[in-house]
Amino acid sequence: MNPLRPLAIPAYRFLFAAMVLAIFAQGAWALYLAMQTLDLGATPATLASVVAWSGIGLLAGSLPAGVVADRLPNKSIMVGVLALNLTVATVTSTLATTGTISYWMLGLSAFIIGASTAFFFPAYTALVPVLVETDDLMAVNGLEGATRPLVGQALAPAVVGAVIGATIPAAGGYVIAAALSIALVAALRLPPPAPRETQADNSATSPVRDSIDGFRYVVRTRWVRSSVLFAAIMGLAVTGPLEVLLPALMRDAHHNGPALYGAVLAALGAGGLAGSLIAGSWQTPTHFLPAMIGAWALGCLPLSIPAVTTNPWAIGAGLFFYGAMIGIGMVIWGTVLQSHVPLEMLGRVASLDFFISIAFMPLSIAVTGLLSRHIDTQTLFIAAGLTPAATAAVLASLGQLRAHAPSPEE
Repeated sequence: MNPLRPLAIPAYRFLFAAMVLAIFAQGAWALYLAMQTLDLGATPATLASVVAWSGIGLLAGSLPAGVVADRLPNKSIMVGVLALNLTVATVTSTLATTGTISYWMLGLSAFIIGASTAFFFPAYTALVPVLVETDDLMAVNGLEGATRPLVGQALAPAVVGAVIGATIPAAGGYVIAAALSIALVAALRLPPPAPRETQADNSATSPVRDSIDGFRYVVRTRWVRSSVLFAAIMGLAVTGPLEVLLPALMRDAHHNGPALYGAVLAALGAGGLAGSLIAGSWQTPTHFLPAMIGAWALGCLPLSIPAVTTNPWAIGAGLFFYGAMIGIGMVIWGTVLQSHVPLEMLGRVASLDFFISIAFMPLSIAVTGLLSRHIDTQTLFIAAGLTPAATAAVLASLGQLRAHAPSPEE
């Protein structure tokens, strides 16, 4: 299968353009927010207090976003999110240009954009199977998986960082606003809601009941439950070592540690790009659950490499493999969600998955910091590499990985 084939679908091209530019804006906003805050003379503590509001907003919006995605036309949600973010980015940059911006304004803008962006991706996820045939979903998710590291983690910070470096931070904000304006135009060009996207009458149920129903669906559906549980444990095991222990290790072991840490993270991103594109050319595996969780568990094994060597080439190769296998698993996961979760439930399932992935990141970092006071770094890296594999083995032994073409009970 050609991984670029979905781009031949006119409606999907507009959706893809809106998604790519939204990812660009999200990746660039983090850098702009930090630079704009520092430009006001912020201390590290002040910077952290401002930047933290982006994560708080994402976390606050993630669960309600799924309910909204299942109750309202997804095109309207995307248009609303892009219009709101465009307004916030433009106003923030203008206030900065006129010298009237303050820390609380930046924190408020961070919260609004974080919460708003949380509504974008469940709506996008729910709209994809409406515009794209099932046979093309692997390719679609391969393209999205490749776009995130390439655009969000590499291109966006590089472009906006260069603009800010050559001018002032506010100029970077205007670049973000320009990207959002083009994304808004692309979203407006999407076709109107089709009959199969139109949501059922939700007037008889409350948003709270909808949220509870979504949680119940995840709990009772074996393949979703197993996937979310594994992803939560994996995130708890690996996020802290990657974001806390690895940079400290590279700094202490090499005189140019920060540069080498950036290089090995680039290898991780390159691996994610490669794995996503490769998986995008495949058909959905028949036994998708063991294939997906197996890829994730296998990919985590090289995270134990820093326990035996600080050689950046070895660590970089391990992170490339890790990124590739995570990318492959994510393409399978996104495709199966869009193929087998009922459309009226898809937004809630996607948002719950997003919420768990966000919630466990700060928890993993906090736990890692606490454990590092009592357990040596080598042991923690080994645990990061082996815990996902052990979790997969336990799930398999309990019969929780027996899934192919899912039925509602599986």
